[in-house]
Amino acid sequence: MKLTIDRKAVTAKKDETVLQCALRHDISIPHLCTHSHLSPFGACRLCVVEIEDMPGYPTSCTTPAAEAMVVRTDTAALQNLRRNILALMMLEHPSACLICGRRDLCEEYRPVAEKAGRTTGCHTCNNKNVCEVRTLAEELGFCDLPIPPSYHHRPVDRSNPFIDRDLNLCILCGRCVRICKHQHGTATIDFVDRSSKTHISQAFDRSLLDAGCRFCGSCVDVCPTGTLADRYAKWYPKPDTITKSTCIFCEQACALKLEANKGELVTARAVNEDIPICVLGRFAIPEFLNSTDRLRMPYVRVGKVLRETQWKEALKTTAAKLKEFIGDGFMLVCDTTSTLEDRFVFKKFTRKVMKSKNYIEIEPNYRGISLSSLPKGTKAVLLTGKFVPSSQLNGLELLIVQDCFGTNVSQRADVVLPAAIFAEVNGTILDGSGQKRPLHKACDPPGQAKAEWWIISKLAQAMGAKGFAYRSAGAISKELGISKAKLWVKRDQAPEAAQDLERRRTFFRGHRICEKVFALRELPIRDSSVPSRAVSKRTDGFQILEKYEIAPNVHEIVIQAPNVAKKAQPGQFVIVMVDEKSERVPFTLCDWDAEKGTITLIVLEVGQSSRKLVLLEAGDRIDHMVGPLGIPLEIKQYGTVVLTGGCYGIGAILRIAAALREAGNHVIVIVEGRSHYKHYYKEKLETVCDELIQTTIDGSLGIRGHAVDVVGQKLKDGEKIDCVVAVGCLFMMMLTTRETKPYGVKTLVALNPIMLDGTGMCGACRVTVDKEMKFACVDGPFFDAHLVDWDELRDRRVAYSAEEIHLVGRTESVAPYPGHGDNCRCLR
Repeated sequence: MKLTIDRKAVTAKKDETVLQCALRHDISIPHLCTHSHLSPFGACRLCVVEIEDMPGYPTSCTTPAAEAMVVRTDTAALQNLRRNILALMMLEHPSACLICGRRDLCEEYRPVAEKAGRTTGCHTCNNKNVCEVRTLAEELGFCDLPIPPSYHHRPVDRSNPFIDRDLNLCILCGRCVRICKHQHGTATIDFVDRSSKTHISQAFDRSLLDAGCRFCGSCVDVCPTGTLADRYAKWYPKPDTITKSTCIFCEQACALKLEANKGELVTARAVNEDIPICVLGRFAIPEFLNSTDRLRMPYVRVGKVLRETQWKEALKTTAAKLKEFIGDGFMLVCDTTSTLEDRFVFKKFTRKVMKSKNYIEIEPNYRGISLSSLPKGTKAVLLTGKFVPSSQLNGLELLIVQDCFGTNVSQRADVVLPAAIFAEVNGTILDGSGQKRPLHKACDPPGQAKAEWWIISKLAQAMGAKGFAYRSAGAISKELGISKAKLWVKRDQAPEAAQDLERRRTFFRGHRICEKVFALRELPIRDSSVPSRAVSKRTDGFQILEKYEIAPNVHEIVIQAPNVAKKAQPGQFVIVMVDEKSERVPFTLCDWDAEKGTITLIVLEVGQSSRKLVLLEAGDRIDHMVGPLGIPLEIKQYGTVVLTGGCYGIGAILRIAAALREAGNHVIVIVEGRSHYKHYYKEKLETVCDELIQTTIDGSLGIRGHAVDVVGQKLKDGEKIDCVVAVGCLFMMMLTTRETKPYGVKTLVALNPIMLDGTGMCGACRVTVDKEMKFACVDGPFFDAHLVDWDELRDRRVAYSAEEIHLVGRTESVAPYPGHGDNCRCLR
């Protein structure tokens, strides 16, 4: 069929829609609910077009292409209609960042999404770098909302393994529901409830697990907004490499797209988006490979101690030890999860260098368990996994372990060599039918871990053997005569483990997979058990008296701490440890009552430790608290003082404002939020200042912009300001500094970088002020903003982001705060 789209003559295929035809000819039409692997749905209405002799604005995703059809996709009327449709969607989706006047600077300063609980803006959205809504907003020139937006106040659902669900972001495109039906024949999730309370969920409020979810992750992959997120991968930056390779957890050898950032694996997805993969292939691989338990350095036993060493020394020592056991007293044990290239070198080493016939290659059983026994007369063993019962190792004279994780076996070894595996190497494996499948290196191995063939080849050379000078896995493949392997992309059906969770493998080279990927412990398995962990209730520590969420992710917590309350002064802070495994986190004192012995903290949920804190309820206790710490803000008569606050800073300036006003200052408080629902403490702040100004980025409270925009306007208008005090996120305080510096206005900022001891001993909170190193815990927290090295401070804030990501695991859902009113849609 021949038709015209935007004056371009094109040809449509049979049963093709207008949208499919346009996209195939590189003609862009905005769309959200449509996906290339799903049938047309027509829900979002963004793909509307004009078609001659057809009334109205039909959706191009549901309209079949026809002979001689004349289509227009980019008229002024269409663009205006799409903007209005998107604006209506954004009334129930956090959208302030899309229309922020300082967005470009924010993107430069905060290129990666910051960890948070609920997402209230692009800066805290895990989907930030690949968001289709953001892309459409830019294309359509979306820059305003017709009326103040609503916010659902729905809790982030963390009740399911691997997947976080933030329904505050959902635009009801239905992709997740449809992909589930498409791939599995029936949907675990569907549209639930009616009217404004419609949302995606499971029937009868069951968990995904109880509803029969297989955790293939396809719903996460098609979500355009970040509503559904891979809990492990969500806070990583956008992948910079995508490599197609093969899964080696089982013999199904599924073809995967492995996505990495700066050499670290972030996520794994199916190459064939029409066929789901199992939970291990979709969710377990990055966490397994990036585990902090990985072996990273060679170790050699010196007396009773295994000591870290370098490869040169480790190979030299190992070679010397092995020379004493040449013959059938030596045994090498591996399994078929090693590549064909690795196993070829293993066997060649055993037969030619060690002159032994004892090369054992184990085929794992259906659970991935590989076990072997040592023949009589074995004196020295090289193991590439936990393959031999510990009881059989007692009589050995030499034990060499070449493995990816440390175990009770490696702890008793004479030499431990760190092995690269899986997505960290190139090579070839065999699937269950004997077909060759390729492994392509997608990420870097941890520390000094090396490919298994490399380790054995270097060991052979250290022993003086010839024929082991391999430079790559490809050179070994050539010697083996291996033909080019192909990915298993076109499959007739999903692998068994993708259809039945209980069919998944539970071991890899003797390592229990769920010990490295903790969420797997929650999934059913008939013949494998994991010990439950006892939870104890504390009776000591600092008791929480009251706890409320007063804005999304912002919690007011009143704690019994009489010694802190007795000595607290404006601007000071405390360091809190929720439990014995938590970080030591600083929190500014918002308020206190010396008579009652209580302090009030405003806690912003941003990571694991703050989430642990906000999950506590009245009556619960905090393990440790130290304070008050820091130098109080100097309270004196400045004249006119402007206090700016955002997020937790709105509460943190409460007592500061009261003290400054009591000292005779004219106090102006300017607080900012992305939208009206991010504001709190209005009545309290009005009682401690002479003028209160609330700003929002979307203008939903009348004044559009940041707090600093109001400060800047006052300065431009010639209004006299003697001092500015800013408390909030680094970006907000940095903006304030830039605005006030040209006017020479004294500006103080409260810095709370990473802290450990709070006494200046550890140096973790160091900042550079006026080219001198200062410690925020003892020299601050308030510093002259114009002397702070903001670039260094920003870089240090993200220095431990990778470690923080590993710590943000599974917790309960934080319940929404009560009293939302008649129009609340939090589904409580």
